[in-house]
Amino acid sequence: MMLRSTTLLAIALCIAGCAAPLSQNTSGNAEMFPPTPEVERLQLPFDAYSFSLADLYTISNAQDLLIKECMQARGHDWEIVTRPTEVKDLRNRRRYGVLEIRIAQQFGYHAPPGLLTPLDVEQQYDKRESGLSESQKEIAFGTDGCGYEATTRLQPAASPDPSLLDQLSRESLEESQAEPTVAAAIVSWRECVRRMGFDYQNPFAAISDPQWWTDDSVGPSPQETAVAVADVSCKQQTGLIDLWHAAEVRIQERLIAQYPDYFHQLSVAMKEELAATQALQRK
Repeated sequence: MMLRSTTLLAIALCIAGCAAPLSQNTSGNAEMFPPTPEVERLQLPFDAYSFSLADLYTISNAQDLLIKECMQARGHDWEIVTRPTEVKDLRNRRRYGVLEIRIAQQFGYHAPPGLLTPLDVEQQYDKRESGLSESQKEIAFGTDGCGYEATTRLQPAASPDPSLLDQLSRESLEESQAEPTVAAAIVSWRECVRRMGFDYQNPFAAISDPQWWTDDSVGPSPQETAVAVADVSCKQQTGLIDLWHAAEVRIQERLIAQYPDYFHQLSVAMKEELAATQALQRK
């Protein structure tokens, strides 16, 4: 388990093309943009076989206790990060690109600070890491360091390789675009954005346009917000996201049935790690 537990979530989100958050000095943050009902409905079968953000934070809170104990034994302090353990599961918020029109209008393809993980948690990470010396970072994060010890104490001895789940998730996303209903909706989306004056083959081509990503420290250009708004509007007009999501649900259910032993092992390992975490926190 990564110490900075947003990492695993970011891997999944970046399958669809990363949408980097803008500088925290940019006007507006995620609290101003609560998830839409459409976003909250985006649950996938694979979600049951990887930790939610709430799970990751629960595990990371336990890891912090172990790391603090280890660091103090080596003569160093360790600042505990306070993470919420009751947060909505929005891991698929950007799986299909930008979906929320208000965010597109203000941020284009970028994300307001705190959209994917709580901003105050990220600020606590930054504060803690900026206060560590290089030697302390090595003790905490290095090979066989306190972080490694904490991770191995909580993880089951026999854990299935998570890279297969990542691979299957990518395959699911790619295969779903070839489903007849989704492919037809993408054509309709393409024609829709073309009528608005833009030419992109699909939503991923729009979000990955290199001109949006030259400097994340400044706000989005008028061109970026215009394309993002057209993108979201056309997704809504064509019903693309409902069709795409439904196709992925079918594909992932098939893949789970195709690899029953692997998914069973994932489920067992997750339960064991959470149980170890809860046992530690009860002490």
